[in-house]
Amino acid sequence: MKNDKLDSTQTTAIVPSTETTVELIPEPTARLVEKSFAENTLRNRRHALEKFDEWLRGRPITDGLLAQYITNLFNDGKAPGTISIVVAAVKWLLKHRNNGQPIEMPITSATLSGIRREGRDRGRGQRNGLTWREVEKICAVQEADGSLRGIRNSAILRVMSDGLLRISEVTELRIDDLEDNTLRIRFSKTDQEGEGEYLYLCEDTRQIVQKWLKRSELAEGYLFRRMTARGDNLYVNKDTGEPYALTADGVRKIIKRAAAKVGIADKISGHSLRIGTTVSLAQLGASLVDIQTAGRWKDPGMPAHYARAQFAERGAIARFKDGKR
Repeated sequence: MKNDKLDSTQTTAIVPSTETTVELIPEPTARLVEKSFAENTLRNRRHALEKFDEWLRGRPITDGLLAQYITNLFNDGKAPGTISIVVAAVKWLLKHRNNGQPIEMPITSATLSGIRREGRDRGRGQRNGLTWREVEKICAVQEADGSLRGIRNSAILRVMSDGLLRISEVTELRIDDLEDNTLRIRFSKTDQEGEGEYLYLCEDTRQIVQKWLKRSELAEGYLFRRMTARGDNLYVNKDTGEPYALTADGVRKIIKRAAAKVGIADKISGHSLRIGTTVSLAQLGASLVDIQTAGRWKDPGMPAHYARAQFAERGAIARFKDGKR
């Protein structure tokens, strides 16, 4: 196996480039390949490679060493899902250091299978969803203080709830993506080529978004922006005079802090609004196909998982044996 060793300049590179070896693909191509990953996937794989490189301490990557490393992670209490990310990142790296040919790692594969079986009850824990009722409660508190920040936060929460938006999608929204009752999504995890999709926004959501735009005096560019510490002004770049766009971490903090203000703090994440709307739709009788379409999932597995309790209440036993119609 050639080029097994992780170079210190490549610890965060998902695809090796000519920075380390002339046999590897050109750096501009490597950057484009990385763009094929969703933001979260890319961040997680980079982090996994960095940690593995630290553990290797200059040793070449081998099947046995990777198996030993993931065994250590499991013994340290890591969940199978977390460990799978490590294996996927290393295999991807080695594949592209081997002219695109997959790397066979039978010891690692067998070890990972054992980890999944032994640790099947050790999940990372599903994030809790924020249902429509909870979002209304949170937004009422945000809007009540009358600050520009509160209006912005309510608009973000409502837009994400209506559109089942991912963090990466809400940070990319532009003002001209708003069209009457709909919102255009330029690209998403399931639309990497940017064909675009249109989502419906409810009346309350449209009103708070327009209030945000009027108070902030924004007319173009990114829809949601960073605020000053006091929360009454946009945080502006001193060199360009342009208000900063929100980052993914910024949106996560907004969601968690807003939920905590109404006493909801357990397992809240940037995905909670997407999960909560899935649950709310299922509670009101939406079909799995309806929910899959609304959330733009290619596979029905995830929405079915999120709303499994609600679908169970509408299942055959509930409808026929318990007499629920």
